[in-house]
Amino acid sequence: MADEMPSREEHTTTSTTTTGGHGEKSEWWLDRPSSVNLIIKVLIAACVLSVLADFFYHKHGDYHFQEWIAFDAVFGFLAYVGLITVAKGWRRLVMRDEDYYD
Repeated sequence: MADEMPSREEHTTTSTTTTGGHGEKSEWWLDRPSSVNLIIKVLIAACVLSVLADFFYHKHGDYHFQEWIAFDAVFGFLAYVGLITVAKGWRRLVMRDEDYYD
């Protein structure tokens, strides 16, 4: 049937698709290293710009440390690292064997 969805194995193991029915293979745009490098560069630029923006306005934080330069960026990064660390520990705690439900 033409309406069937690809199986999970077919979907996850193929990183290329056919285009136009001519049998040609084309890469997904995220499979190209140049696209990944561009995304990383854009994210780094956004981070640098957000830190530089702290020099051009006066903050009115509830606490004195909230007025420090780049406090929000550092706090956000540390929260991200903490969240990932806790998630990895939580995974070890609640992870079951692969055949647990069999």
